[in-house]
Amino acid sequence: MNVAFKTLGCKLNQAETAILSEAFRKRGFNIVRWAQDADVAVLNTCTVTSRTDAKCRQAIRQARSANPEAVIAVVGCYSQISAQDIALIPGVDYIVGDSSKLALPDLIEPVKKRKQPLILVSDSWPEGPLPTPHSGDFGSRTRAFLRIQTGCDRRCAYCIVPAARGPSRCLPEGEILKHFSRLVFRGFREIVLTGVHVGDFRFQEGNSAGLSELLGYLSGLHPDIRIRMTSLDPENIDERLIRVMKENPNICRHFHVALQSGSDSLLKAMNRSHSASSFRKIMDRITGAFGPVGLGSDIITGFPGENDRQFRETVDCVQSIPFTYLHVFPFSARPGTAAAAMDGQVPMPVRLERADLLRELGQAKKENFLKTRIGRHAEVLFERRATGKWMSGLSSEYFRVEAPWDAAAINRFAVVQIEAVQGAVCRGTVLTLKPAASPFPADCRGESGRI
Repeated sequence: MNVAFKTLGCKLNQAETAILSEAFRKRGFNIVRWAQDADVAVLNTCTVTSRTDAKCRQAIRQARSANPEAVIAVVGCYSQISAQDIALIPGVDYIVGDSSKLALPDLIEPVKKRKQPLILVSDSWPEGPLPTPHSGDFGSRTRAFLRIQTGCDRRCAYCIVPAARGPSRCLPEGEILKHFSRLVFRGFREIVLTGVHVGDFRFQEGNSAGLSELLGYLSGLHPDIRIRMTSLDPENIDERLIRVMKENPNICRHFHVALQSGSDSLLKAMNRSHSASSFRKIMDRITGAFGPVGLGSDIITGFPGENDRQFRETVDCVQSIPFTYLHVFPFSARPGTAAAAMDGQVPMPVRLERADLLRELGQAKKENFLKTRIGRHAEVLFERRATGKWMSGLSSEYFRVEAPWDAAAINRFAVVQIEAVQGAVCRGTVLTLKPAASPFPADCRGESGRI
């Protein structure tokens, strides 16, 4: 039988789709492209904005149109929040919320269409550490995602994630070691630590050891492997984290830190824990320690009450920080959040116009950053063929680099001389290829151990 997957949303969703993919493969399924000859179509959903909800519904209809006889399973955050809305879409067989979605392979045996969708959504969340598994099948990719945390204890006024994913829970340190080691053994050269808030990682309740200590251990465990983090909050970036990163060059020089607004009054209304000035100080600390780095952020436009002056404060804040890319979202009122009921809802055309302006600013900052790379060296992990003549990979700083095709360079780190910028991509020449991965350490078999 064939199974197809489509993932919407964050890197944590990508990691969980990979876990599901491996579980289906172990049951004898072949993995095929979305909406093509699939006996089972699994959509892993996002519900951050109304736009992502619409994309989920579109993907369901696409799968049904391409193969009406396929079993369609809709899992994840949109299922958790809007199960009854999904049930109204013809052709859906399974609707599984976030807490149960990794059990999907067991739910759909035998594989056959249902007259009515099975809805498995719980408002209760398991206490204690995350259940396994936490990493999965990434095919021939060079990067793998390792889920070390999920859930959220914050109450940002605009965000539905705490309702969709429950409270913050972390993977025990022994499990992290086991899964990290297995991914290394399988040949992945970059491992991305994922979670809703990876900065909230703690070894165990009441233990002050957290992300910094984890990074220090994992980076020393296998120096040939590059480690990247997903999104952080400003308060996660302290002197310990910066010190560990400086001491371990295999931790990517890439920070994605959520700003959301450059207006202090809006940040307070959003129930964010930082101010615009404190955010700038943290960014200054990063660039002071490392120089030019990959520096990305999330920003919301048109939050309730945002006026022209407050939007200008956000623009000024963004201009003052050396961001290399931005993720900009027009505010989306999510039922069940505090912001949905706030006065001063900004008209959608204004939200969209402001988002476009910030995206243009973000694109300009990205292009300027890439131009500063010309004439410099970058360490690139080449992962695939871009065109017939070029191969493509990511730098430590999270910008894409192309170089003339060389099959020997795929899944290898290379030092590249950057020579030109074409759109959002740097192009250059490989100067040196680093040695292939060293033999797997005898003390890192991943069957047991404690960090």
